[in-house]
Amino acid sequence: MTNDSPIFIVGTERSGSNLLRLILNEHPSITIPHPPHLLKDLMPLAPRYGDLGADAHFRRLVNDAVTLVDLHFSPWDVRVDREDVFARAPGRSVYGVKAAIYDQYRRAKGRRRWGCKSTFVIHYVDQVRSIHSDARFIHLVRDGRDVAVSAKASVFNHFHPHYVARLWAEQQNTAIALSRRLSAAQMLCVRYEDLLDDPARETRRVCGFLGEDYSDSLLDYFKSAEAKRLAAQSRSWENVSKSVLQGNRDKYKRELSAAEIHAFELQAFAPLAHFGYALENDPAQLRKESRTPLGAGTRLRYWTAEQAMSVRIGAQALLRDRNAFLRLRKSLFLLKLRLQHKL
Repeated sequence: MTNDSPIFIVGTERSGSNLLRLILNEHPSITIPHPPHLLKDLMPLAPRYGDLGADAHFRRLVNDAVTLVDLHFSPWDVRVDREDVFARAPGRSVYGVKAAIYDQYRRAKGRRRWGCKSTFVIHYVDQVRSIHSDARFIHLVRDGRDVAVSAKASVFNHFHPHYVARLWAEQQNTAIALSRRLSAAQMLCVRYEDLLDDPARETRRVCGFLGEDYSDSLLDYFKSAEAKRLAAQSRSWENVSKSVLQGNRDKYKRELSAAEIHAFELQAFAPLAHFGYALENDPAQLRKESRTPLGAGTRLRYWTAEQAMSVRIGAQALLRDRNAFLRLRKSLFLLKLRLQHKL
């Protein structure tokens, strides 16, 4: 293993990825900034930039990517140099630009390796490996029903358990397929619940996978300036300024209704079982029901609930989150990019 290979925490949002990021960020050889989700935002637009072999087209991509970093709603403390990205990009692609940006950040921090906790990279592993064949992927999985509980209070996700389940199942199934393609030296699965039960054991296992030394000091992540800054920015991240919350599991049993649990399990019973999460509903009945499309009335009810929750949580975030304006500013820039590319 080459110990300077990039590190990716992948899976689904609200699964503890900021916790694992902050733990690894305490390692003296590793730096993992809060992610501006460059692949998620720019990959769908990539064909519209034209031939990236042309300097003008590639500069436009570099400029837009760096602007997204500048507008990130959890601001970096490193100012990215566009010319450096243009000159050092290891490939003329969206991922090549991302890699150059992250490597510039790594050099500014004086670390040997950079990492990325944009869980959406689960969809772009092939693009990563086309440039970094030695990249390491940590698949962090959490009981999807608890992800649904967390999503209900977060401004960054779907809100209704039905929609959370569809995304969670898609991303876990993608991870399962990847685990069959990649070797144990390339991809490691970590269950969030195992990290809660024994943080030292699981962090030691992650460090072993990465070929890095373990230290108990990694678990002091919550004392760092980065953890305190992040917790102050949004209610969605407030727990990162605390030590590992060992009881932060099985919340769905208290906070989701029986109907919501059923809605989730109907969409995600197979990956839930794959990762060892016991179902509340009969698996045979769920399998039978899954063969019949949801009725129009059920779909409308879910959609209406999703929109209502979106408005309520969005309004609360505008009033309570310090970075609400920054999120809006970035969203407007992305809207502008999408409209420009459509035109």
